[in-house]
Amino acid sequence: MTQLQVFRAKPNPIGKDKTTGGVPKPEQLLGEWVDIQNIGTETAPFSRMELSHALYGSRCEVTGRREAYWTGSGASSLEPGQVIRIYTGQKAHESLMSPVDRGDVAWRAFAERSNFVLNNQCGDVISIAWHDGRGNRYSDTASYRANQPEGAILTRVGNELVSGMSAGR
Repeated sequence: MTQLQVFRAKPNPIGKDKTTGGVPKPEQLLGEWVDIQNIGTETAPFSRMELSHALYGSRCEVTGRREAYWTGSGASSLEPGQVIRIYTGQKAHESLMSPVDRGDVAWRAFAERSNFVLNNQCGDVISIAWHDGRGNRYSDTASYRANQPEGAILTRVGNELVSGMSAGR
């Protein structure tokens, strides 16, 4: 069976969220990422995956809406035990990525965004959804609390992503 899990995340990269021009630096966008691990026994084609997160109102109230963060494509697959790291930033800037953000993962994917996606102020709920070749749809969700420390890598404990170590300090 294919079973994916939101395994780790780094929602709050080190540094100011915006430069004086109002746009985040490319290396910071590559410092915001989510790891998905295949904890099942079957391969999971990227083309059947979608990563999303919750949307909040201005006072951190839950809106009930979700936003797609990344949608998989191509013929590649995540084998059992493998991890794919999905970066908010753009593949064109990959050379700017820090070693800690490069990590030891089997695959890298890029959301190709020019702005941060994950919510630091309110916390967030991250979901990976996938379907098998028979039309069955599955999902996994993990959340993290508001105001995570800059550079903290959050690791899954139960259904929550918690700060276990800090990177780049």
